[in-house]
Amino acid sequence: MSDCFFTSPFKVAKPFYRNNGYTEIMVMCASPGILAGDKYDICFDVSDNTKTIISEQSYRKLYNTGDGFSRQNTRIRAGENAALYYVPCPVIPFAGSRFNSRTDIDLRSSSKLIFGEIFTCGRDGMGERFAFSEFSSRTAVSVDGRPVFLDNSRLLGGEASFSGLGFFEGYSCQGVFFLYGFDDVSLSECDGIEAAVSKSSAGFTIRALASSANSLYRFVGNLFLFLLS
Repeated sequence: MSDCFFTSPFKVAKPFYRNNGYTEIMVMCASPGILAGDKYDICFDVSDNTKTIISEQSYRKLYNTGDGFSRQNTRIRAGENAALYYVPCPVIPFAGSRFNSRTDIDLRSSSKLIFGEIFTCGRDGMGERFAFSEFSSRTAVSVDGRPVFLDNSRLLGGEASFSGLGFFEGYSCQGVFFLYGFDDVSLSECDGIEAAVSKSSAGFTIRALASSANSLYRFVGNLFLFLLS
């Protein structure tokens, strides 16, 4: 890393250097989770001709915010011939939580990217299945200043909202992943995961459903390793 700055509760660990040429940057957080009134601002600047994995220490827990919100804004810039893998740990929305997230990613045409978000139903074992109040997430990706991907989700809590046809189809976890800079992305069958890939004018989008957030996290991690082989 050429430059690193963070404030509490964040901490950035010393880089790990992988055999495949990637540098792994782990972002750690001393807080037990994202609390009412919290606002996180995260910025990553990935330099030209670098290969980077951004990882996290644990799941992101969204606590009860009452009538308020917690927020997270993430900005990422990847330079020429830069490769970035960034799939944050799954989100766990506790009962009564309201969370707003926005991610803006700016790539060059020679960049490579695997980015995603995994959303869970909450603490199912605590009887909080889809008991959050509101979860909204907006992800925008541009290449050389031209928009190529936009995903805008706003989910309102209550299990009845997710049990119908065309929603979670009985599953409890959802993953949305965007891949750019790859010639082809094909999916193999995985037990317990329903997934589909679509190709747009630039990049590929994968949407997946499962009953385990861990399985989705491993699913995209294995896909990353497969695309590198």
